[in-house]
Amino acid sequence: MTAAHTAALAGVVSNSAPSNSSESAAVAARFHVIGDADPGLLPRLLEPIAKLGATPMRVHASREAGDGSELTVDRRLGLVAQRTAEQVESALRRVIGVRQLVVVIEPAT
Repeated sequence: MTAAHTAALAGVVSNSAPSNSSESAAVAARFHVIGDADPGLLPRLLEPIAKLGATPMRVHASREAGDGSELTVDRRLGLVAQRTAEQVESALRRVIGVRQLVVVIEPAT
């Protein structure tokens, strides 16, 4: 494990709800990632969602830092199984270049 990967994992924050409900319950999930402004980061962040057969409702990416070294990416998934949202979260935690991850998983309304 590289020092950059260790630092990325140390900065991970999760606000996901406890999983005391059924694994098949529909949820809405939001993933907010801050990472290195590397050309390969965006496809690496979208890949876990595509591999699980989900399509994001929204994807927004921008370079936020004043020097352009930071990429901020927001993705929203709506009406997916809780397990799918948890799998996406787990996969995003392992993406190289991620500095911080904030995840919000809420019951579908």
